[in-house]
Amino acid sequence: MRCYFNLVSADETIIDDEGVDVRDLDQAWAQALKAIAELRAEADGELIDWDNWRLDAVDSNGKVLFSIKLTHSLH
Repeated sequence: MRCYFNLVSADETIIDDEGVDVRDLDQAWAQALKAIAELRAEADGELIDWDNWRLDAVDSNGKVLFSIKLTHSLH
């Protein structure tokens, strides 16, 4: 299945138009955590307020499979 990771806040949505192929929700979850870790690494040293942001994993029909608040720990 193709899974897309959109970044969503109250004021803005950043659409993932590429997505990744995953075999199931467990792999989608792992890919989502990897994407969040990469976002945090890219922003290292910048003061970014993640409190109002979440990552929505959606399928090719736009159905939300799960959401992860970006303030949550990745551990």
